[in-house]
Amino acid sequence: MDATPPTKPVCPPPAPILPPVSAVWPRSAQLSTAFLLGLATALLIIHLWSMSRWSTRRLVLEQSPVARYRVDLNHADHAQLLQVSGIGERTADKIEAYRQEHGDFRSPEELTRVRGIGPATYQKMSDWVTVRPGTAKAADDAVASRQPAKTAAADSKRPSKKEENLKGPIDINQADAQELQKLPGIGPKIAQRILDERAKSPFQSVEDLRRVSGIGPKILERLRPYVKVRSNSDRIANGSTN
Repeated sequence: MDATPPTKPVCPPPAPILPPVSAVWPRSAQLSTAFLLGLATALLIIHLWSMSRWSTRRLVLEQSPVARYRVDLNHADHAQLLQVSGIGERTADKIEAYRQEHGDFRSPEELTRVRGIGPATYQKMSDWVTVRPGTAKAADDAVASRQPAKTAAADSKRPSKKEENLKGPIDINQADAQELQKLPGIGPKIAQRILDERAKSPFQSVEDLRRVSGIGPKILERLRPYVKVRSNSDRIANGSTN
């Protein structure tokens, strides 16, 4: 009887030993990766901060024009009108003459009705002029007051201080600049224009005041009760040779 040799148990092959992480990712590669991640994080934070900074600055720029100084067309004198971009001496005179003839401005856009101010010129000065609501409403009320009867319109008008201080009509062929400025609606410039026009040719009637630049139909009607033109016979009787 043959004896069979005993069989040795079969053992599984040993598992391969993995190399340590340091052998796969060298120390230099690990440091480089960490540096790049840190740099990317820093750049992202800076980008987000800059976006929020510019958005805040945009709000400030949008609010700044609100505080801009504007000239009220119905209250500005000659010197204040000259502060507006695009308005010189002649244009300021035209604006004052228009205001005296047509009354208060109802809106800044009405400037385009002044001779010499077109749409392009108005665009240059539109950011610097305004019309206060109170003055615009007063102008609208003046227009509305023309619709009722003349007697009611006359009753609603109140005399100005100049009109109250006048004791009698002023002869426009004899009055000097100071006397002419006592008339309602007549300032130093229009008074001088009256003198200059009278030097060319004496006024023959009150209607001749229309020859003066800045005196339109409305101002003439307002002046009519307070001015007169004496005839030559009256001057001789009074001993005047002028």
